[in-house]
Parts: sequence; C-alpha cells; structure tokens
Amino acid sequence: MKTILVIIDNTLTARHAIGFVLAIAQQVHANILLANTVGLKKRVAVKAGAAQSSGDILEEHPLLFGDQPEGRSNFKPEIEGLDISAMNECKVAELINKRQAWMMVMGMSDVSDSTTPRRKLNIHAVLSKVLCPLLIVPESWPGKAIKRLVYLADLRYCLTQIVRYLVELARPWKADVSIANLTAKGLPDMAPQYALSLFEDAVCKHVNYDQLFINNIREKNTSKVVDVLINGLHNDVLVLVNRQFHFEEIIGSYITDTLPEQITIPLLIFPY
Repeated sequence: MKTILVIIDNTLTARHAIGFVLAIAQQVHANILLANTVGLKKRVAVKAGAAQSSGDILEEHPLLFGDQPEGRSNFKPEIEGLDISAMNECKVAELINKRQAWMMVMGMSDVSDSTTPRRKLNIHAVLSKVLCPLLIVPESWPGKAIKRLVYLADLRYCLTQIVRYLVELARPWKADVSIANLTAKGLPDMAPQYALSLFEDAVCKHVNYDQLFINNIREKNTSKVVDVLINGLHNDVLVLVNRQFHFEEIIGSYITDTLPEQITIPLLIFPY
C-alpha cells in the first residue's frame, strides 16, 4: 500500500493541501500520514470520512471531506497523525524513507508570513535525502481533478522512471502526461524529427500509456515557457527535477517559503 506523507502545521495553507492529498490518495489507493511540525496532543489513526470530534488529533486540521476536488474514487484511505516537531531534517528524511513514502506533500503560502507561529522545516534539505518526490500545493490553487501533467526536461536526459511514476499518478484520472522538451543550457537544439524519434524510442517503448505526448519547445526564456505551460496549455501539475537543468532557472538555488509568482499550480519535484 502506498503512503503519502503530508507536512502540516497550524495554517490554512496546510489544510488546503490536505484536501488535494485526499483526492490523490483516493485515486492511487494510498494511505495518508499527517506529519505535524508543531506538535500533536496524541497519536491516532482514523478512517477517511469518519466523523471528527473537536477533541481528536485533527481538531486544528479539519479534512473537509465534503469539499474535495472532483474525480474521487470510492477508496477510503487510512489517515494517521504523527508528531515530528522534535525532529530535524535528517530525522524527517529518515522517517520518510523508513515508511517508504510514495510522495511527500506540503502546502505553500503565496506570500512569506513571518508572523505565523510555526516551526520552519527546511524542505529542500529533506528532499535531498529522500527517495520520493515532493508535491508543493500553492495556497491560491483552487483544487481540481488532474487532467494534464507536464514534465519539463531536456529529452536527452529525460528519466524513464519519472515518466513511469507520472503515468502511475495520471492513469486513475485518465490524465495526459507530456514531456516539455526544453534544451539545457550549453547544448544544441534537437531537430523536431530527431526529438520525436528519441521520444518514441527512449520513452514510449518503455512506458505503456496511450496519453503520453511530447512538446518540443524552442523558446529560451524559461519564464515564458512556464507561463505557456500553465496558462496557455492549462497543465494542472508542473514536474521538475531537483537542481537539474531548468530547476534553478525557475525555482532558484533552493526551495524557499514561497513559490515564484508564475507557479500557480502544484509543483512536483523529484529528488534525483
């Protein structure tokens, strides 16, 4: 059984992320582990859809079961709460790997708020030590079913294991998975026919999914590329690889408390 670990604290941003996580968990048949960075009164496990009393572990994080994105299945994930407030980044990463988490998730505010009393976790330090990707859910994202995922990469270095993971996430939603082929700095552009041939030989032959596509991009300005992928092609999830190729051009040297203004959809970052 898959496990999705959600980093939460006492914020509406975290609660917003939990709603999307529940929808994902129902689709991919995963259980949920709520890892609270500010401490919990006690540790319990609850069933999704179960009534939540004001005195239980989730009293500050109602799951809003009746207000989820469309496209839910009938699967009911088990939800467990865990206090990680005393753990440093190494211990959190150790927990994630020990629990063999399929995905870790955190909500992210649109603006940095130093007035909110919560423990800061260096999520980039955690990402560099784990085996699963990190999904960042922007606070302003409205929440909806996943219909399109886009993996921004230089096709010559596209990782088949990432594409397989994306297909595993996309298949229950019947969502499209596309590779946005953007040449890495310092490398020559690929001719369209060569890119298509490479896509078919290196990706399609090794990934069984009918809704797998390539988008050959000539634009060199990554900000414009991201704008087109999000607002022009209406992708629902943007996929990057930590510290590789276009990551630093879009995110910067490391993940901070807020996403760049242009990232208005969930961002899935792989640790490779």
